[in-house]
Order: sequence, then C-alpha cells, then structure tokens
Amino acid sequence: MAAQIFRIAEHRIWREYAEHFKSKDTAEAYLTEITEFEKTCKINFFHMTGKNAEMYYTYLLEKEASGKMSMSTLSKKFWELHSFASYAADRKAEYELPDTFEDYFYPWLKRLRQQEKFVHSVPVEDMDALYQAVQEDPMSYTIIALIHRAGLSSNEIAELRPENLAVYENGTFAYIEGRETVCYIPEDVSVILENYLSRREPADYLFYNRTGGPLNKMYISRMLKKYTQKAGIPAYSAEKIRTTCGTAMFAYDAKPGQVAKQMGITKTQIQKYHNRQYRDHLLVKANELVKIKIEPPSY
Repeated sequence: MAAQIFRIAEHRIWREYAEHFKSKDTAEAYLTEITEFEKTCKINFFHMTGKNAEMYYTYLLEKEASGKMSMSTLSKKFWELHSFASYAADRKAEYELPDTFEDYFYPWLKRLRQQEKFVHSVPVEDMDALYQAVQEDPMSYTIIALIHRAGLSSNEIAELRPENLAVYENGTFAYIEGRETVCYIPEDVSVILENYLSRREPADYLFYNRTGGPLNKMYISRMLKKYTQKAGIPAYSAEKIRTTCGTAMFAYDAKPGQVAKQMGITKTQIQKYHNRQYRDHLLVKANELVKIKIEPPSY
C-alpha cells in the first residue's frame, strides 16, 4: 500500500492539481485525505468504485455518530476527495486513467449538503491560514475576527461606529442598528478589537477607507479576496465566514435561539460600564461553549 500511495503523490495529475494551491500545507492536507481513503478502503484511488465511496461515507458517518468526528470535518473530507476526483475524472483520457474512474464522491457530498450549515462553513485550518496571512493588517484582521467569531455581516461591519461598542463586567457588546438585541463580542475578539482601537486614527466609523469614510461590501469582498489568495485557500466570502460562527456555536451545543441572537475610550473609545452586567447572561454563556480562540496578531 505504501508504494501505491507513493505513486499517487508522484503522479503527474496530482502534481499539476496541487499547483493551484498557494500553500504547500493545503496541498499536503488534500493528499492526506486521499491516502487515508486508500488505506481505509485498501484500494488505489484511481481504481475505486462507487461501492468504495459508499463504504467510506458509511465509515465516516459512524465516526460522526459516535462523536469521534464532527459533521463539518466529515463534509470537509468529502469535499476535498470530490475536488480531486472531479478534476481527475475530467482529464482521465489526458492522463491515461482507467475508463471506469469517476467522481464517486459527489453523490454523497450532495447528501451532506442537507446539513447546509456545516457544508458551507470554513474549515478551521483555512481560517488559521487566513489569520496568518492578514497578520500585518490590523483593521482587516479585526474585521475578519468580528465576522468569524461574532457573526457580524459586511453591512453591519461597515456601519459600526466606536460609540456602538460597550464593555460591561460580563463582556463586550456591540449595538447593531436593526437588531432587536445586542451582539456579544467573544472575549478573544474583544482583545483584538481593543488592540485595533488603540492604533486607529480618529474617524466617525470604526473601520474606514483611506479618506476616512465608511467601508462598503465591495471593499470587504476585495480585502477577503486578497488575503484568501495570499493564504492559498478558496476565495471565501464574508457570508461563508460568518456562517462558521453559527456552525461553531451549534457544534458546541448552543441553542438555536442563542445562535439566532448572536448572528442576527479611554484611548480605545469603548464605553465601559463598571460594576454592571448586560442582562442577557445566557448570550455570554452560549459563546463560552465555543472552544475556538483567536490569538491577537503579532504586529
């Protein structure tokens, strides 16, 4: 089996497929998924059948059901296998692959898409790569953290003003126009936010363009395109990254109502309410369920 897997890694189609990744680590992660499939099914990837894909789907589904794997991880594995299989199937004549080779993963990926909130979330390793890529841009780092961990939309980000932020004894909150309740800012993101606020120039809006005016959705979209390319990951939209906030909360057993609420300065200019707690203590507790933490940038 080791020799068989080595041939896959050295195959011309794999080398050319892997070239579209800017990150070597991402390419290696995809190759790891392929080799894991081969080892589990005891089959060369290019000689697989629909039965092998079905067996692997059942195998992973059992791991998910037993709590050994999250649904988002299962979806990620099948997406990566589908991605390479689809690429290879479209070029099997060119690369002299078996005529019987097809993308047998796609039908099972379609089933997983019934779990919409999981399929559309961004893998943790991709978010980690994105944060690494944006380390030297404090404003963009903070924007991404607010979208990813606090569940703010592009429009909400663009409309935020410093006076919309408040710190109580039990956490930092953002008052978002159009929302019935405040938005809790997780503790790790609060640290990043205060770091950014201590560095920003005075402006009416929390985040601003070169002229000091408010941002718009196009600005945020272009910013994400720039840094996802730098990170060597798919061009995730702000909405897809935002979905990951809800996914993480659901994965750690937050209740639907809690997720709905979350999603729906001295020098830092954050108004602080000492010895007072915001009344929605459950919203804070729901976010404390999530074990993912973001480190402040190293700038």
